Amino acid sequence: MFQQVCHFDINIPQWKIVCNKVLSPEDWRSSISHWVKSSALWPDFSPKLEFLSPLKRRRLSESARLFFAAAWELTERQSDLPVVYASFNGEINRNFSLWLSLLEDNEISPTSFSLSVHNALVGQWSELRRVKNEVTALTARCDNLEIALMEAYLMLQERYDKVLVVVAESPLKLEYNAYPVIRQPFSYALALIVEQGDQYRLTCCTEKCADSQIDNALTWVRNQYATVNRWSTPSSAGGHWLWQKN
Repeated sequence: MFQQVCHFDINIPQWKIVCNKVLSPEDWRSSISHWVKSSALWPDFSPKLEFLSPLKRRRLSESARLFFAAAWELTERQSDLPVVYASFNGEINRNFSLWLSLLEDNEISPTSFSLSVHNALVGQWSELRRVKNEVTALTARCDNLEIALMEAYLMLQERYDKVLVVVAESPLKLEYNAYPVIRQPFSYALALIVEQGDQYRLTCCTEKCADSQIDNALTWVRNQYATVNRWSTPSSAGGHWLWQKN
């Protein structure tokens, strides 16, 4: 018998995911093993971001480009939304590149260094989208999505009507042979508009569930395509999250 730690209810009226691969609805409904085996065969995709000038696009990393592509359309009518950004990897590839540059050349690019910190991506978003409301950057290992949604829920209780939540991941490149490391099958950014309501109930429980081979955000997207209304995902605290969709 598991013990409930907490629960909260939210609405997600809009969401969008953008990946560096082209996936069909059938691909999204497939098994995790299919993703791992097929990701190298899927066509590559890079968003054009025509709503930004070439000069502004040039400074964006792959994660940032996916972030902007996923979130921009959702915020067309209300661009100045508070933002919760969550990522486990963050700008990990930029960091590894900086380390190599420091070791080989004994110097690093100040611009690249300033864009390597964890909140740099959401900082770029707030600058280019002219966000004056609260922005938050966090990391919570496998359950970035759930922790980000909890943060958004708390913000809704304070004073906001809507919160933009974005989970973005770019897996560590294979050329960096770090161990142990969890690599997602592809890069992605999942953007969600979160409001008060009871469309979803999330319950954090103490009982451990089976470990997932992918992160919880990709599990959420797959279950949207598969029209699953109840599922569990692992918690970084050692328990699990129970999802219930009304």
